[in-house]
Amino acid sequence: MAVEQRDPSSNANFQELVVTHVDIVWNVNFEQKKIGGSSRLYIKALKATKQLVLDGQGLNLKSIKSEGKHLEFSLTKNSIFGETIHIEMDPIEPGQERTVDFEYESGQNASALQFLGKEFTKDQKEPFLFSQCQAVYCRSILPCMDTPAVKHTYSAKVSVPSHLTCLMSAVSGDKTVSGDRAVFEFKQSVPIPIYLLAIVVGHLEKRDISDRCAVWAEPSLVDSAAYEFADTEKMLKTAEDLAGPYVWGRYDLVVLPPSFPFGGMENPCLTFVTPSLIAGDRSLASVIAHEIAHSWTGNLVTNANWEHFWLNEGFTVFLERKIMGRLYGEKVRQFQAVCGWEDHMLPCIHEAFGPTHPYTQLITNLENADPEDSYSEIPYEKGSAFLMYIEQQIGSNERFEEFLRAYLQKFKYQSISTQDWRDFLYEFFADEKEILDKIDFETWLRQPGIPPNKPKYDETLIEACRNLAKQWTSSADVNSITCDGFSAMSSEEKTKVLQCIRAECPLPEQKIKCLAETYKLDKSPNCEILFAYTEIICKSRWLEGLPVALRFITTYGRLKYLKPLFKDLFAWPAARNKAIEQFNKNVPVMHPISVHVIKRMLETEGKK
Repeated sequence: MAVEQRDPSSNANFQELVVTHVDIVWNVNFEQKKIGGSSRLYIKALKATKQLVLDGQGLNLKSIKSEGKHLEFSLTKNSIFGETIHIEMDPIEPGQERTVDFEYESGQNASALQFLGKEFTKDQKEPFLFSQCQAVYCRSILPCMDTPAVKHTYSAKVSVPSHLTCLMSAVSGDKTVSGDRAVFEFKQSVPIPIYLLAIVVGHLEKRDISDRCAVWAEPSLVDSAAYEFADTEKMLKTAEDLAGPYVWGRYDLVVLPPSFPFGGMENPCLTFVTPSLIAGDRSLASVIAHEIAHSWTGNLVTNANWEHFWLNEGFTVFLERKIMGRLYGEKVRQFQAVCGWEDHMLPCIHEAFGPTHPYTQLITNLENADPEDSYSEIPYEKGSAFLMYIEQQIGSNERFEEFLRAYLQKFKYQSISTQDWRDFLYEFFADEKEILDKIDFETWLRQPGIPPNKPKYDETLIEACRNLAKQWTSSADVNSITCDGFSAMSSEEKTKVLQCIRAECPLPEQKIKCLAETYKLDKSPNCEILFAYTEIICKSRWLEGLPVALRFITTYGRLKYLKPLFKDLFAWPAARNKAIEQFNKNVPVMHPISVHVIKRMLETEGKK
């Protein structure tokens, strides 16, 4: 296997040493908004060396020892990634193993953590803590090799206030209460990249969905969450049929506060989800299918570095839609795929970046770059479209699913590059070499903009959406349009109607007003519908609708929504100052990642 021997987002010397296991002992301090404690890294030498180099960010390192001996260390600042920790140690030869012990605490405002006061939770009863380590934030809570190239197991003992619950991306063990503190124990026996280390602490209750699946949430939300995610076990079984056995033991979900910057995060054994998925009708369940799919694509087989992020996300979207197709029919899979191309990939290429921007390539160059700046729909949608195109060239869904299972089996527990995938694709389809040779891999993978080929989509379900949207965009008089056709559609189809309308913006104010009133858009419990409506407002610069947009960016913390909306609001002269004012008001309850991303956007817009 041709493992990438570099990671531009990490300074760790993983070419010389690797971490094989970590033991963590943490104390969570809500008053100081810090995590403190110790960790023991088990390391193994690949080459002879006298130095261990790790990633850090704002850590207060109190001591570093190896087998009882104090080790000298120094820090080198890095403007993007924090600090490089250089640790001098006794010589170690290839194959030898050693332990290194750290005592430390996280710095103020650690980028991986969000501590929330009780007033910013759903029930407003207790404070809340959750982490987000992807892509390069684990270094702010743990001295580590913060690269997906290195995988290891971990155990943890975490002390928290006794009336709160602690969960991690691992199987839960014993809980011991002593006075006003409780210690929770965890064990993750499957090797993971460190970005999948996760912790949550809060006032949480549990509802079982099946023997291996449960939902955790604040008490007032837990029953509605259990209803919303009731199909989790069914999705998990379908994923196993497609991808092979589920190796992680538990598959639980925890509903986080609204500031969580993603729809979901695939932390093993414990998927983090945004409360915006709780629409009351299970209409946003594809996000859960996506996170379940990550149990194989991303968590079991992982991109070697963030330049190959499409191996995580493109494969996961592809598998997610396979799951949805098995459960709800191939036309649903096709519908979701064409929506991905039209409503996510194309706007990202044309509006978010521009068709010549290097971040619209599947394989990116992240030398001296923050991976967060390249984060977009491209690895998800361009990546999944590439796989669907290859599947169609092979000419058999069943054969390509066999390849998917073989790929996951071959590379499980490993971190790989795009070249590893491509080599195995040719190995598996040796009898189809002529077909593969006709595929323009280099343009798909390394050229920016729209892909050289578009998969052939079944557009049966989408035509009705386009036709209804056309009534709104092409008719001079829209007052005669009723809500009947729209009401009969699924939530995904309703969203597609609005996305089709959005593509024709700007619309006259009167049309938008009529659209909103006819479909009662601002009353929708579905965040995707609300988002599409808000985009129509911003693209059309409808001043009367500006309060809707400002309310949306305050209510929903997902970067998927915040990035395009803030971009439009910053570029809208009448809205810019109000958007900046709203952003500044929101900062105290926004996730640090979101604050960082929006600030960078504001700086970029200010230079134009």
